[in-house]
Amino acid sequence: MTDQKYNRWVILVAAVIINLCIGTLYAWSVFAKPLGALFSWAPPALALAFTINHGLSPVSMIGGGFIQDKLGSKTTIVVGGLMFTIGLILTGFISEGSSISMLYLSYSTLAGVGGGVVYAGTMGNTVKFFPDKRGLAAGICAAGYGCGAMLMAPIASYLIEQYGILTCFQILGAVFFVVIALALTVTKRAPANYTPAGWVPPAASKVQTNTNDNTWTQMIGQGIWWVIMIMLYCGAMSGLMIVAHASPIGQLMFGLPPIKAAFFVSIITLANAVGRVGFGALSDKIGRSNTIMLMYVISALSMLNLTFTTSVAGFAISGMGAGAVFGGFLCLLPPIIGERYGLKNFGVNYGVTFIGFSLAALTGPLLAAKVRVATGDYNQAYWIALGVNVVGLVFAFIYRTMDNKSTATSASYAKKSLAS
Repeated sequence: MTDQKYNRWVILVAAVIINLCIGTLYAWSVFAKPLGALFSWAPPALALAFTINHGLSPVSMIGGGFIQDKLGSKTTIVVGGLMFTIGLILTGFISEGSSISMLYLSYSTLAGVGGGVVYAGTMGNTVKFFPDKRGLAAGICAAGYGCGAMLMAPIASYLIEQYGILTCFQILGAVFFVVIALALTVTKRAPANYTPAGWVPPAASKVQTNTNDNTWTQMIGQGIWWVIMIMLYCGAMSGLMIVAHASPIGQLMFGLPPIKAAFFVSIITLANAVGRVGFGALSDKIGRSNTIMLMYVISALSMLNLTFTTSVAGFAISGMGAGAVFGGFLCLLPPIIGERYGLKNFGVNYGVTFIGFSLAALTGPLLAAKVRVATGDYNQAYWIALGVNVVGLVFAFIYRTMDNKSTATSASYAKKSLAS
């Protein structure tokens, strides 16, 4: 199969645009305060809306992956896009005196799960269209999601100021519906075993493509999958902790005013997006396992620097390092899953492995918050995160050993097949 009938780069751009829309879910801090002021909802109750969103991510990723594997990426994006946009619009129609459970249903559940379903569709299709550049393409696709909050936050803030929080949700839901629909007009389902023109897959890759289409039950039965999930957890925990607490860290420990602290949130978010593309492209050159070990070292050094630095510049450097590594882990997971377990059941396999990220989202930010309450600062949280990165580095060495062994076995099998 050649790429003469498929302009895969246009399809990738469409996926990025779609992911920019659903990335608005990460701009929750823009919506929380106006909602609290309008409905008199307490901050902890509002924070729960974001926690529910993260807690349901395995459900959305596995569900979206199942639809993607059975019906294709386009259908997945349609289903998820409808859930996402309708959820936002319904949030805009919450009436005065309503229980906050309505927000949990419309925003956290319907829009949140819908966004995860969309992401499963865009990422699954991208990985299949770029067997030669999986790391780079997955990184670009993931960067769209990561940049969504950065781009949409100021737009949402303007809409809230001009029209109010409820009308803002209605406008965003309607606009995103149109944008996703337009992007879908150029989105095409990747054919099975797609091969770009002029690219010849290595012998070992051919063996994997033909024999390693594992189901999720077969996948989790292999020891190396547990290593992969632990690596994802260890790699995502530090980044999530810093992203969730960047503003209070800047204010409490570096004396930044709220406006400047918010600026550092944007810088870390930008580093997250750059890390997705940069580490994804690097992994295509030096290998996934080598890139993962490098990311753990960068993350560990970032946490170490945070424990000693007293300068705003040091805070910025550590924040960008942690943010970039966090993004890198999210872009490396899809190619690793696709290469190890095949593309036939990629959607569900990716969703199941994403449980590692959800566990990190539930523990990392909460750990930092508890440490701050108990000690008055975040220093102990940095040391714990540093330790988690060291553990992750150990598992990265284990993964590289196991991966090299399985690659050698595949290459040997390929030679025997060619000889026969």
